[in-house]
Amino acid sequence: MKKLFTGAALFCVLSAPLFAADKQSAAAENNACSGIVTEAADRMYDFKMGNWDINWRNKAGSGTFSEFTAVSTVFSKMDGDILIDDQVAETFKGITFRTYDAGKKEWVVRWLPAGSTFAPNISAKLENCVPVERHEQMARGGKMAKVRTSFTNITADRFEFHQDWSLDEGETWIEDVLYYEAVRQKG
Repeated sequence: MKKLFTGAALFCVLSAPLFAADKQSAAAENNACSGIVTEAADRMYDFKMGNWDINWRNKAGSGTFSEFTAVSTVFSKMDGDILIDDQVAETFKGITFRTYDAGKKEWVVRWLPAGSTFAPNISAKLENCVPVERHEQMARGGKMAKVRTSFTNITADRFEFHQDWSLDEGETWIEDVLYYEAVRQKG
């Protein structure tokens, strides 16, 4: 009887995330997005348009944090088919290009730091009404990392950027390896 109870408890613990994920997916399919981000996947980055003050908080491998500020300007070209996001800080500057692939119903994203040729292939789409970007890149120590970036707590005047890394094919995630809060500039 004890083995049966232990097995049932283990099943409940292991399967709970699966059922929760199914429940979230079903809820997302049945409920329309509300607020700033809408169900229109080709418009999911509209909230970023404008000028922003950025407060970065990056996690180092040692668990310490590096904090600094940046300024970002986001604008569209080609009738809104391309979004350009430039970001300048004291320690770096770079540009992000985003274009919508209507056939795949997802965005193609490229981040290119100044002075670098590194531009990972990033795809992005709405996941439960949250803009999410995904790619893989080399981490310290030569391991490939799965990288998941999400934009949350979006209002007309602020949003948060969370970049999580997994070094074990998505089994576990190191949260907020890169993080910032953006506040829209006044005027």
